[in-house]
Amino acid sequence: MTHISNVYRVFIHAAPEKVFAYVSDLTRHPEWSGGNLRIESLTPMPVGVGSKYKSFGEVAGQQNRPNELLVTHYESPTRFTFTAQDPGFGEVVNDFKFILQEGGTLMERTLSMNMNPFMAFAFRLFIRPLIGQPMMDKAFAKLKEKIELG
Repeated sequence: MTHISNVYRVFIHAAPEKVFAYVSDLTRHPEWSGGNLRIESLTPMPVGVGSKYKSFGEVAGQQNRPNELLVTHYESPTRFTFTAQDPGFGEVVNDFKFILQEGGTLMERTLSMNMNPFMAFAFRLFIRPLIGQPMMDKAFAKLKEKIELG
């Protein structure tokens, strides 16, 4: 298996505490992440390490694709990590860092997963630049707008 890791960044004119609170509420991800996504909490609030969720999204034309989500790191307001157990990709790690910068927050999202070498090659050459990056840019623009105007 080949390890794939991609970092995406956005600067948001808001305090890290505000950005962290919004992003760490996984039930709010459908508001900004794009696509047809639904996330249900399976554990009572507040969010913390061990919180579980079920998501249903769209991947490669497949509707309502289920994922099991688990919060694995919760360090307000600097870092939030959850893993998604995807039926096709296996474990996908979503690691968010919130960095105080110039009166706002630089948010970094690192997506990591293992895949077979052929898929990793296709991902690096085609999927990320043609699909992944544009989708993330659009989602981050919406996230930025929601938090800054919100």
